[in-house]
Amino acid sequence: MKKLNVALAILVTAVMAGHAATATTDVVGYSKISAPSGTVIIVPTFVKPNLYAGSSVIAADGFGCTAFSAGARSPNNGSSYPKSYVEITSGAFEGYTFDINSNTATKLSAAGIPANLVGQTVTIAVRDHLTLDDFVSGQTGLVDYDSGVSIYNPNGTTSVRYFASPSWVADDFSTPAGDTVIYPGSGFTLSSGGASFTFTGMVKATKTVVPLYTGAVNIVGPLNPSTAKYITQIGIASALDPYNDGINSFSTNGQMSINTTYYSDGTDILDSGFSNLVPTVSDNVPVNQGFVVTVSQNRNWTYNSPLNP
Repeated sequence: MKKLNVALAILVTAVMAGHAATATTDVVGYSKISAPSGTVIIVPTFVKPNLYAGSSVIAADGFGCTAFSAGARSPNNGSSYPKSYVEITSGAFEGYTFDINSNTATKLSAAGIPANLVGQTVTIAVRDHLTLDDFVSGQTGLVDYDSGVSIYNPNGTTSVRYFASPSWVADDFSTPAGDTVIYPGSGFTLSSGGASFTFTGMVKATKTVVPLYTGAVNIVGPLNPSTAKYITQIGIASALDPYNDGINSFSTNGQMSINTTYYSDGTDILDSGFSNLVPTVSDNVPVNQGFVVTVSQNRNWTYNSPLNP
């Protein structure tokens, strides 16, 4: 599928140097997308409902919980992807997420927990991951073994997935890949002859910490399902190394041409000439879309809940 390779080349060389949406007044909503023919960036704006929410005492290898009864949340049926994750919903680490490796009724095992979190008591939520199969629920227009997505991994590699109704396969055209995970605030490129989708899910009521990796194509965007946001309104300036890290926004017409390049002074977003940006309509981040961020070292971008901007 040549267009996926073209999209990859565009994004890799771009790493520097309009869609309608609605949401209900509570935390549940839906968002409609019409993707044009060609390649576009997609960043889903919803998450799945909570399976569990409560207080937790954090250990070096996981999170304590009480009477968690949703069953084993580790990978099932030979999947290489985690099924669920823990999110911290209070305190200084609000918005950080950890994949669940296994669980009992009173323990959610996870790796990568920072030492300064061990022993703390926080509130947590457990959710299933959003996957590619969730993304195509209710889709129209995707073509088997032609329409596809490129997912850019933290280690700099790319995973290509092709639509094979009603799910997805890997680039060998046979290995099931519908359980490929889309992490909160992250996205992918979609290449198709034109398609439409309806996302449903929960409007995230807590902060979201979105990792930004050096040496990788970071496709990210705000979890705001109702309206487009100016690039200056999403709190990303403070996450970037001043005058060094950068952002590229891309066209939404399927051509994947670079619209604008942005930088940061550590506090405010700058234009490509390093002047403070005075945003216009062209500096909006469309709903369910995003941009590419390049960083000189691993960083985190914290995005506030659209319910508590």
